[in-house]
Amino acid sequence: MDPSPPIPPYAVSVLVLTGGASRRMGSHKPSLRVGAAPMVVRVLAAARPRPVLVVGRDDDVPDGIPVLVEDPAGCGPVAAIAAGLGHLPEGADVVVVLAADLPFVTSVHLDRLVSAVLHHPPTEGPAVTTDATGRLNWLCSAWRRAALEAAIDRLGDPAGRSMRDLAAGLRPVEVADTDHVADDVDTPDDLTRARRRHGDEAQPT
Repeated sequence: MDPSPPIPPYAVSVLVLTGGASRRMGSHKPSLRVGAAPMVVRVLAAARPRPVLVVGRDDDVPDGIPVLVEDPAGCGPVAAIAAGLGHLPEGADVVVVLAADLPFVTSVHLDRLVSAVLHHPPTEGPAVTTDATGRLNWLCSAWRRAALEAAIDRLGDPAGRSMRDLAAGLRPVEVADTDHVADDVDTPDDLTRARRRHGDEAQPT
């Protein structure tokens, strides 16, 4: 028998963040291709058909996807989340937060995050993807919207604040990334590995 309690109807929205400085990469990461598509396109494909909002740069974002720029631009992921929250559908109960440099993320993994956060009490923290080393990827996570709004409010000014600041005092629900779908791409070496994993021929960065 499944010990998990039934989940009442809920609605999910997704924030995809594209505003990072990409200092280690040297160029705008979400626009770099893995396979035939820029990484941001691959992330958006995993997010849809859920309602999705891009916060940050609009480079290579397909037509029809709403884009919002945080003010001031480039002041970090927490500021981007704070800007995006007010523009999500009012009925969204769960917010999935995704970086745009996750070329292998899947819709199934997003469902796992949402299920994990909903099967734990509201007093628990967000559901956060965890790799084999125990590293938490806060930019591949699912939050109850009310908890995310409360965390933003506790911080005050979100500009320049880190995701660890945002989650301070919360106990995350860890979701193991056994299939490495949330491997991010931060450096040229990461990009080479991602392209090799995809089976790409050599591509310029």
